[in-house]
Amino acid sequence: MKYSNYTTQQFLEDPYFRQWVQNPDAELDTFWLAFQHDNPEKIHNLIHARELMWAIEGQVESDFPSQLQEDSTFELIRNELKTNKKIPFAIPIWVRWAVAASLILVTIWWVVWPLQSKKVMSYESLKESEKETLTEKINKTTGVLRINLADGSIVSLQPNSKVSFPTQFNNGEKREVFLSGEAFFEVTKNPNRPFVVYANELITKVIGTSFTIKAFPKDKEVTVNVKTGQVSVSVAKQATNPQTVSQRELEGIVLFPNQKAVLSRQDVRLVKSLVENPALIAIETPAHKPIRGSFEFDASPASSVFKAIELAYGVDIVFDETLFSTCEFTGNINDESLYEKLDIICKSIEAKYQILDAQIIISGKGCDL
Repeated sequence: MKYSNYTTQQFLEDPYFRQWVQNPDAELDTFWLAFQHDNPEKIHNLIHARELMWAIEGQVESDFPSQLQEDSTFELIRNELKTNKKIPFAIPIWVRWAVAASLILVTIWWVVWPLQSKKVMSYESLKESEKETLTEKINKTTGVLRINLADGSIVSLQPNSKVSFPTQFNNGEKREVFLSGEAFFEVTKNPNRPFVVYANELITKVIGTSFTIKAFPKDKEVTVNVKTGQVSVSVAKQATNPQTVSQRELEGIVLFPNQKAVLSRQDVRLVKSLVENPALIAIETPAHKPIRGSFEFDASPASSVFKAIELAYGVDIVFDETLFSTCEFTGNINDESLYEKLDIICKSIEAKYQILDAQIIISGKGCDL
């Protein structure tokens, strides 16, 4: 595979890689996740290239360089690539614009489309567009307000937040709720009538699960954290010009327990990651008894330890099984958080981990037999 010898700069210049970063789909995700699994030593280059692209894109807004500045910048870029140096982040915004234009081929509409063209989707405007009569609850207290919906679902509304919903879910094929602020939802399962929460530009759709949405009017981001079940999160088509947002945002992404989606409202980018403090999930045993698992190991192969953590937290851990099967870990980490567990294990086997697209990527040299 040609990518197995790529540097960070070569990833940046590769059209297939740029397409994955800018407009990912199922096929691209499958290819690049398989590449990471087969080439763990290249994960650092790949992640660095991806983060560099995102950082550059974030600067491409309304600042345009002069022709003289642009020409000198392109010369700087050529020199950087020739000497195989990393492109510095601490450079003027017009330099970042030129780097974006040269390395990731930023298309014209990214630059010229005015930010004012975005449609602001507020809680009030969403409520007004709803034809059905809604009941509104506002939490003006300092505690959590518990609200029981007609279908048996429960909304735990945080202070300074409000939610609107029908008294009865009798009309339409969906159970629709509108949120401004933060709330935790425990949704009653109904496969025939999905539960949909509209929070600013973000649409969260479920059948039955529990999750938290944070969408205050003045926040720059809208966040969905999943506790149990499965959630589909997408950006409302009315929120932006369809030509300026990727299919990933419009079609949505699927979240599982301990995963979250963060929508940047300014550039309409939907990023998938792990929650700040992943919790243990119930594991169904053959006897149908949920267990939490034990994290006390005695000279256990690191590959087995990673698999035990993966199962207990429901997270996807990518690592070279052959490489890390030669490493052994001994210790009791029952009382540690997920990230503390990983810190301890990786330190003991001289490895490191990174989080990318809600996956934990383990890299290292392995251990001598």
